[in-house]
Amino acid sequence: MNRIHVIGGPGSGKTTLGRRLAILGGMPLHELDTIGYVHGAGARRPLADKLSDINNLAEQPSWIVEGIFLWWTEALLQNADVILWLDPPWRIAAWRILLRHAKASLNGTNRHRGLRRLLSFVLGSRAYYRDPPVAPQSPDDDNAVTRAGTEQALTPFRAKVVRCRRKSDIDAFVARWMNAR
Repeated sequence: MNRIHVIGGPGSGKTTLGRRLAILGGMPLHELDTIGYVHGAGARRPLADKLSDINNLAEQPSWIVEGIFLWWTEALLQNADVILWLDPPWRIAAWRILLRHAKASLNGTNRHRGLRRLLSFVLGSRAYYRDPPVAPQSPDDDNAVTRAGTEQALTPFRAKVVRCRRKSDIDAFVARWMNAR
């Protein structure tokens, strides 16, 4: 398993797990936010640029990618050896979002400063966990990504999807992965 795609909703632990796997496996980590947005948090990058980066990345012999995105990441889903779907309960994800925001603010590294932005993000991210599948309006409609939509989008790849709902699921995967290396 040299190509690992970590996917999940806001606060699911994608970045944390991606970093852990990259260190343990000595593999490059790619955060999809930096492909989707200028500087990872600015304006959306053009779809053609995102697709070019994704297609180049997908052809590499080893990688770990993490992100919530579905519609423009098809090449990664197809080329991944395993797709780790982090799917914790909403209460866990919300707590992680609050904790991450507080830590980043205290460290002076918060790219999304302010309580209004935090509240907007927490309330907006709740939609991922509760809303039904939504048809994207365009190939880079990130607002259409929901838990139910993620399940639908991952159906063609179900043979290589590992759905992790709790920390013990993640720990079991990491142990199996390290033993197989």
